[in-house]
Amino acid sequence: MDSKQTYLKDEVEWIQNSGEIPEVAFYTSFYYLTKKEDGPKLTLTALDIKCLEDVVIDRYNTIILRDLNYTNRSSHSFRGIERAIVNYSRLKNYLSRKNRLVPGWETEIHQAFLTYLNLEYQDISDGRAYRTINCNREELEQFARELGVDLDIKNLDLCFAQVSLTFEEVYRVTLLSEMKDYPFKLLYDRGDYFEVVILNEGRKHFPFTLKIFYGQAQWEKREVYLKVDATYRSIPKLPAPWKDMPSDSKV
Repeated sequence: MDSKQTYLKDEVEWIQNSGEIPEVAFYTSFYYLTKKEDGPKLTLTALDIKCLEDVVIDRYNTIILRDLNYTNRSSHSFRGIERAIVNYSRLKNYLSRKNRLVPGWETEIHQAFLTYLNLEYQDISDGRAYRTINCNREELEQFARELGVDLDIKNLDLCFAQVSLTFEEVYRVTLLSEMKDYPFKLLYDRGDYFEVVILNEGRKHFPFTLKIFYGQAQWEKREVYLKVDATYRSIPKLPAPWKDMPSDSKV
């Protein structure tokens, strides 16, 4: 492999592992390869540029599918449907600007979106009191139209009747719910935030928690409590059987 191909390979790998906007990584790579003072100052062919653009497209697609993968809710990298919609729009615009035709590029996104919705509907039907869909209904319906997904209105109504969590809250609650060795839960009002706690049977120390803060106004506290209560009720664990410590303020 000659030095040019080595440089290109390194930049391809860098774009593949770049952040949330791979298009920015492309322009950074392009500048480094062709113009940066301490760069290789290569002359890139149309084929070289297409190779880098292909990686941008693949990276966008990877990020979108990551956020439409229901099992990723317990991953710290998960951003949810709201971010998938944003990156779908970015990818669509990128393909248009670059005059790129990629037949069938939406097919996998269509299926992932449909699968996510079906799993979301099922969990809510089974009694979960919050939704992980973090965009509003209008955005969801528009996304569905673009992908050609037929929405079940009855299920959609049921879904949007539940409180919405941010992607950070979804990540944390999913993590708490899946920890099998912590069978008990408690809910506290700490004065300026609510705290959902799960604990193990042998010892109350080293708990895992979710903290949700609220402001000074009583209406805000009541509004946040609805979210916290829905979250607490949805965690499949038993209320802790022991009495609280005197310093704790239980809701």
